[in-house]
Amino acid sequence: MKKIGFIGLGVMGKPMVMNLIKAGHQVTVFDQVRSLVDELKKEGAHPASSLLEAVGENEIVITMLPNSPHVKDVCLLSEQALIQYVEPGTIVIDMSSISPEVTKEINEAFGEKGVSYIDAPVSGGYVGAVAGSLSIMVGGEEQAFEQVKDVLACMGKRITYMGPSGAGQTTKLCNQIMVTGTTLTMSEALALGKKSGLDLYKLRDVLVSGGANCWHLEHKAPLMIEGNFEPSFKSALLLKDINLAIEKAKAEQLELPVLFQSKELYEQLINQEGGNIDYIAIIKQIYKEF
Repeated sequence: MKKIGFIGLGVMGKPMVMNLIKAGHQVTVFDQVRSLVDELKKEGAHPASSLLEAVGENEIVITMLPNSPHVKDVCLLSEQALIQYVEPGTIVIDMSSISPEVTKEINEAFGEKGVSYIDAPVSGGYVGAVAGSLSIMVGGEEQAFEQVKDVLACMGKRITYMGPSGAGQTTKLCNQIMVTGTTLTMSEALALGKKSGLDLYKLRDVLVSGGANCWHLEHKAPLMIEGNFEPSFKSALLLKDINLAIEKAKAEQLELPVLFQSKELYEQLINQEGGNIDYIAIIKQIYKEF
């Protein structure tokens, strides 16, 4: 059993905490939404009313937050920032999806205090978080990673060490580029099929059996055909990741035309439908009749 502080109990954070509790770890939880803390208290978590309490005497502190500014604020900038309380030897794991450059900045600051900081963003969505089958991509000190690998295994099945600080976040951006491109091309295929009068369920079955098959075709295409855009991963969050990927591409002096086009399409979708609609609703920008 390890003592873990967990900060951020949103769509992903809550089931991740549940899996840590099921594995026998002592988990102290904190979120600005008190009702989320109270819900997990009923499941066996220890409630915290502040970041200070979330750190406590825990040997590991995990953050799962929406974006770079939130992580930087919690770790370094707020009145109760973690850096004020964590003791040397503590390992802080950020499982959010944020900027690799911000990750490196936070890592340097913690390193000066003798605290290890690991970036460990995830892929697999809410379903993967509930099942404990997330893909986790890790950057930071390899020795620190080895110390917490068993904890990460409570939340994910495929855990891959990618390299020094920021490598995990860069890997996640590569993942999101693929997710975005796959969703757009799948939308175009379904749009052409619908416009041409094909049975879309049969079309999907044919595509699944051939070279076009992929996770999105298997799991997301039926929802797109149904017009079910209840959020499993919000469009606003994917647009955030697209912007981070563009920022990284520019820093590396890369031109990624599909990525830049996807940014425009998702901005249009969010302007029309709001950011809470699921990211697969991008099909509505390709063909309005979905």
